This record gives sequence, C-alpha cells and structure tokens, in this order.
Amino acid sequence: MKVSFWGVRGSIPTPGESTVQYGGNTSCIELDGDDGTLLIFDAGTGIRLLGGKLASKPPVDIHLFLSHTHWDHIHGFPFFIPAFIPSFNITIYGPPHYDKGVKEIMSQQMVYSYFPVTASELQAKITYRDLKEETLTIGGLKITTKLMNHPVSCYAYRVTEGDKTFIYTGDNEPYYNFISTSNTTELETLEIEAIVKEQNNRNIEFVREANMLVAEAQYTEEEYPTKIGWGHSSTRHAIELAIKANVKHLFIFHHDPAHTDEMMTRLYEQALQIYSEMQHTGLKISIATEGQEIIV
Repeated sequence: MKVSFWGVRGSIPTPGESTVQYGGNTSCIELDGDDGTLLIFDAGTGIRLLGGKLASKPPVDIHLFLSHTHWDHIHGFPFFIPAFIPSFNITIYGPPHYDKGVKEIMSQQMVYSYFPVTASELQAKITYRDLKEETLTIGGLKITTKLMNHPVSCYAYRVTEGDKTFIYTGDNEPYYNFISTSNTTELETLEIEAIVKEQNNRNIEFVREANMLVAEAQYTEEEYPTKIGWGHSSTRHAIELAIKANVKHLFIFHHDPAHTDEMMTRLYEQALQIYSEMQHTGLKISIATEGQEIIV
C-alpha cells in the first residue's frame, strides 16, 4: 500500500506563509493498493489537488470513504474534477446522521444557494453507501469500520492488504465519564466507568498491531483541558493509543488551524518528549505533512 497526504489540517483551510511546511488543506488521504485499488479518505480541500492528478490519467474506480460529514471533511468535494467527468465511477461511503443519509448530506452542500453546480448535474457515475460497523472487501483490500467518539457519527477505517495494516481514526476523543458523580449513585457511577473503559478498549483493539496509524490529535496537552467534549484528541492521547495497541508508526493528523509551522515543530518535539517519558521503545512518531508519501 502507498499512502499519500493531500490535506492534513483540521477545522478550516489555513493557506499562507505560516503553514507552507506542513500544509494548509483540510483532511484528505489517498491510499493506493498494490493491485491498483484506489481509496480516498475524506474530502477536505486537499481532494481538489488529488482530483487534478487523477483527471490527468485514465479513469479509475474511486472509493471515497468519509470519516464523517462535518464541513472540513467534505467541503472539497464540489471541486473534485473526476466528479465532472462521465468516464469516472465514484462510490462515496460514510456514516448517516440521524434521518439523513450520505447522499442527502453531500447533495445539500451543492444547492444553488452555496454552489453553482448541483449534485444532480455531476457527470460521473456516483453511488452512495451508508455504512455501519462492518467489513468490506474492495479489490485486494479489506476495510473495517469502527464508530468513534465525536459530536456526529464518525468512523475510523482499518485497511488490510496481506500482512500490512493502515488505520485512519477520523476525528476522535477518548471516552470519559462526563456525568457528575453528585447526580449518580455509586453503582451507576461504576456502571458508567465500566462502559467508558470498554469503549476505549474497543478503540485500542481496533488499531492493534497497525503498521501505520493516522490519528487525529488536534490539541497540545496545554490546549486540551479547555476543549474537553469537543470530540478531538491531544498529542498524548494519540501516543498512548499507539503504545497500548503496539502500533509501529504513528502519524499525528488534523492539525489545529491556529498551529503555525513553528508551533507544529514544537508540537513534534513535545510529542517526542512525552514518548521518552513513557519509557517505551519501538514506536516511530511523525507529523503528517501535505505532499508526503509513505509505503506501508
């Protein structure tokens, strides 16, 4: 498998001199299987550049997996050139949200009030599939989904090809007990804590033994306490998850829009310091960078 980062930023695009090193486009990852199967994870603004590359080559079947449908993970799709070319087949997978399926959500951002071309006017053959926790096989790739902790339904994806495994968490925050103990009995508190532990353990097992883990880690340790409950992780959260699951290579992803290149470099240094304090060996840590290509 080859993994390419086309967008690594979270929340909103951040073009400018202060983000050129790590990149300012929002979430988009390309995964190319050894048999030519093409997967794309999320359709942030990075997908526009990827679309330009794909449009210049013979048409391929495109499988676009959305972690969730928050704006920063879908707002690049209206600018995805293959969607306008009749010879392309595009399947869009993702979690439905309450009474809305993926097709309706994706189409709503392309009404004339927001964009000059509607979804019904796209020329590619586009199909939609609402996902649940399940396993799919596309070409030589096995893709397993896992519901994560975020304010809207959000999936992580585990992709296996042969003996190699790639994982993308999407947006995710560790589970906590946010219910005040003053409002619950001791037994209720114990039951809640057991559920929280079970859910966090499920996440660990989902990413276990991954060769490459792209983990959302938007905040530094100092920033996270004021962001609790927002659905995002800190650098320490991502490192702890990788260690507990015996991951080989961790990529910190979904960089905060306020984090300049200078801040991202300091964040990386902080991540290495956190890791050294844990007295663990065998985990490689990197900062996801736009334009980076990795062979898994």
